[in-house]
Amino acid sequence: MIVNGVETEKGEVSARDRGFTLGDGLFETMAVYNGAPFALDRHMERLSTSAALLRIPVPFNSSVIRSAIVKLAGANSAARGVARLTLTRGEGARGYGIEGCGAPSWTLTVEPYEPMPEAKRAAGLTLSLSRHRKNHLSPISGVKSISALERVIMFAEAKESGADEALALSAEGKVASGVSVNVFWMKGGKLYTPSSGCGALMGITRGFVIEIASSTGIETVEGRFELDELKTADEIFVTNSLMEIAPVSLIGGIFEAKKEFAAAGMISLEYCKKTADCKE
Repeated sequence: MIVNGVETEKGEVSARDRGFTLGDGLFETMAVYNGAPFALDRHMERLSTSAALLRIPVPFNSSVIRSAIVKLAGANSAARGVARLTLTRGEGARGYGIEGCGAPSWTLTVEPYEPMPEAKRAAGLTLSLSRHRKNHLSPISGVKSISALERVIMFAEAKESGADEALALSAEGKVASGVSVNVFWMKGGKLYTPSSGCGALMGITRGFVIEIASSTGIETVEGRFELDELKTADEIFVTNSLMEIAPVSLIGGIFEAKKEFAAAGMISLEYCKKTADCKE
């Protein structure tokens, strides 16, 4: 791993680091294909935008991170892997004020990643409706924050119910997202997905899916949707950087797939063409 630009086997972080004491930081999870990070520029743009909002300086650039990921991927036999980049505000005194904080701190890890088994992808994921709501009015609703307790609780309850993921609504009851996935559905030949005002993080893969849909003549409608919209969907799928595009077979009490995953399959094939071009 790399800690503040130095390669090390021990990821030691100060007990006074605000990422440790307050969850004051950001992260990006990136897929590694052929030993290189996929869509690094998009991830870096999102991280930089969020860091500016949180007033955390970014002490590295895309070139530094790309070289570091390639190096760690080679050292850790992670030709197909996952990179985790974490940025915190660094050390600070007690309290919430950001005045007087030291230099920001960052870490990078790269590990091998085993993709979802094709049999599971073909069968589709199951989702449970979370009893918790996403706060669409929060100033960090669009930030990939390391403060993840809300997501931890949602995911734990989904797994306890026997589901693969959770489906969360916004505070006003609109469809938002999963714990770690964005949600799409097909209906009447159009593709639908919640907009940024619904409390969902705008995922990197989500952006690619919208671009692929446009290039293949499928109109994407972004908006604020009632849960009932999913009951009459022709097809539902979810996305994130590691899972890529995964069909949904069941949302307890709301949706059960009755057709083949045609749109998910087509978009997934186009997405795979993009990842295949990923090189050092």
